[in-house]
Amino acid sequence: MSTTAILRPAAGPAHRKARRTPRAGGMCLQVLSAIAMVLISAVAVLAIVVAVASHFSPAGQYKVLGHPVMTVLSGSMTPAIRTGDVIVDDQVTATQAAHLQVGQIVSFREAPGSTAIITHRIVAVQDHSGQVSYVTKGDANNAADTPARPASDVVGVFSHDIPRGGYILADMHRPIVLVLLAASIALFFMVGPLLRYARRPSDS
Repeated sequence: MSTTAILRPAAGPAHRKARRTPRAGGMCLQVLSAIAMVLISAVAVLAIVVAVASHFSPAGQYKVLGHPVMTVLSGSMTPAIRTGDVIVDDQVTATQAAHLQVGQIVSFREAPGSTAIITHRIVAVQDHSGQVSYVTKGDANNAADTPARPASDVVGVFSHDIPRGGYILADMHRPIVLVLLAASIALFFMVGPLLRYARRPSDS
């Protein structure tokens, strides 16, 4: 009597490959980790750019995408704006600067040609034969500024502030902070290859 042998396929490379297929949860974790690293590195790059730009800017003034950005050094606009805040202004043209209204907060040069900037609120508008000037006052001050500021001295109109942002910028100027930010960027480029190397199947 003849018999027929029943052969079962050996667990070859195809089966081993199937067992190594990553689960959906593992894939999601890898994607989330990659996104987190990209975001961290992007924030680090932005922080370095802002730190360097502000470090070489006069009196804490610089621009981000055309917006004047300044660190508040006094409490004259408390409580609306506090010492140590970073303020972001909307840049204005000469025409726009001549059509501002009472109640708006503006940044203007302390004197014609000066690099020092003051941010106060407009309390009165003066128009002498087409020459517009603004009487300004700090919310916490008892008296208005003198003299009135010509519209040509206005460099921006207050948009919003970043509470305590000035202190963060000051810390970012410290060499150790810049080194750590640069290290985080380098880590981003190193982690991917290291993880791929660690996950390679062993030859044994």
